Amino acid sequence: MKNVLLNNGRRIAYYTGDQMQDLPLVLLHGFCEDASTWKNMLPGLAALPVLRVDLPGFGGSDLPFAAGMDGYADAVCAVLNDLSIEHCVLVGHSMGGYAALEFAEKYPERLSGFGLFHSHPWADTPERRENRLRGIEMLQAGKRDLYVAQLFPGLFAADFAKKHPEIVDELIKDGRQQSAEGIISALEGMIGRKDHGETLRAAACPVLFLLGEEDPIIPAGEGLKAAVLPGMADVHVLPGIGHMGMFEAPEKSVEIVRQFWEFCARR
Repeated sequence: MKNVLLNNGRRIAYYTGDQMQDLPLVLLHGFCEDASTWKNMLPGLAALPVLRVDLPGFGGSDLPFAAGMDGYADAVCAVLNDLSIEHCVLVGHSMGGYAALEFAEKYPERLSGFGLFHSHPWADTPERRENRLRGIEMLQAGKRDLYVAQLFPGLFAADFAKKHPEIVDELIKDGRQQSAEGIISALEGMIGRKDHGETLRAAACPVLFLLGEEDPIIPAGEGLKAAVLPGMADVHVLPGIGHMGMFEAPEKSVEIVRQFWEFCARR
């Protein structure tokens, strides 16, 4: 069920099941995606109270007032407040993981657990910043469709992309529905984001790390380096999987996320 919250005059779209229990599983999508990116996992998570949010600038949500992960974190907090939810388990894919880390720093008391789904806490390297700046130039030049077409094929393990071109094509089609302004804002936000190593060290709740052995964007080694920081970590490296576990290994991803939520709910 789709809902729209007006927060400071800006729309935030979010999606719930029929009922929201005390401890929802909140899923945050990645870059150039929206809440629909989790659709392959939803049947396996049907028994859980799942809440999905379109981050500002994507899907049905308006652009943020300013670029930055803090705006994404505040949007998630606004949705929780709208639903009178005090605590949640928050899982973010890629850029959604960056937003989850920002949320964990700003609102740690709201978390019973959080997860980095093909994500890590480190700030951009100079090379990655340059790549993002080039992307911004392409988008400002009106080449959004080309930018999106180049983005998604490189997110998957090579064998999977060859065997399932229809999945890559669907993501490209969906990515082209996102506004150039929203994509630019996200790129600027990722360029400017802080290092969240200390956020992980300070985490008082369990932290999930779901990594892909063949992830070309977030190498498994970077995630494993982060996994030693929190006091309580649940770590999984999926063999043969790239950056898109919800498509490449939906059943295994469901199992990991569901078990993590169940563990957090029992604490």
